Amino acid sequence: IPHFNKSAVGMILREAQRRSGRRGKLSLRLRELGGLVRISGDLAVEEGSELTSERHVLAARRIAKPLEQQVADRMIERRQQYSLLVNKGQRVGRVNGLAVLGADSGLSDYSGIMLPVEALVTPSQASGGKVFATGGLSDIAKESVTNVSAVVKKLTGKNVSDFDIHIQFVDTHGVDGDSASITIATAIISALEEIPIRQDLAMTGSLSVRGEVLPVGGVTAKIEAAAKSGVKTVLIPKANAQDVLLDDEYIDEIEVIPVDTLDEVMQWALIMTDKK
Repeated sequence: IPHFNKSAVGMILREAQRRSGRRGKLSLRLRELGGLVRISGDLAVEEGSELTSERHVLAARRIAKPLEQQVADRMIERRQQYSLLVNKGQRVGRVNGLAVLGADSGLSDYSGIMLPVEALVTPSQASGGKVFATGGLSDIAKESVTNVSAVVKKLTGKNVSDFDIHIQFVDTHGVDGDSASITIATAIISALEEIPIRQDLAMTGSLSVRGEVLPVGGVTAKIEAAAKSGVKTVLIPKANAQDVLLDDEYIDEIEVIPVDTLDEVMQWALIMTDKK
């Protein structure tokens, strides 16, 4: 493997930072980084270059994608082919959430995927409303659905127990964690109040019972997944703003807005109507 010049070393360090999911930290998944180094060197040898450059590292990164990232890219491609992605217009009760694949195993902070969430609210036929969540969710994600109910009651003034709430996560294979909380809350409030939501916008964030937006993992990968899916604006927790390390190709493609509270999420996501 030819020696790496300064810019190539910088790019390897940047990639280690991106894969850690946090600015100022480096990933310890050294086997994957080692593969990136080897492929970069192979590309330099093929060209007969004396040194491995940043250009070789960038080309190698496209080849040396982790399995989770390959799956995520294939899912985005398939959704585009079958028109499962909605990235313009407005809809009631539908929100473009964001997630990472394999998050439960701690393997992936860089394989982002767009996760559409749809909500339907109906009057409860029995005493005490119920929450029905479908889409192969983990226990953690199901608990987040239940926790959202208290925040919705506080924000809308409506007693959630008077309604049955149906939540559907579309195509959730391999998705885990609590980072869809603000997505769920937004979908429920939209369905409850019949206020449409922007579909050129996506979001990620956990939610406290007081309506505060809490930090989550993999924000860079989620933002880039939204950009690949044609979304123009992404809402992220303000605490994660320092963790965003976008590739240059995405910087002008998408607007990233840090938010602190569910009130701010509503301000950006809901279409202006009398009800809003």
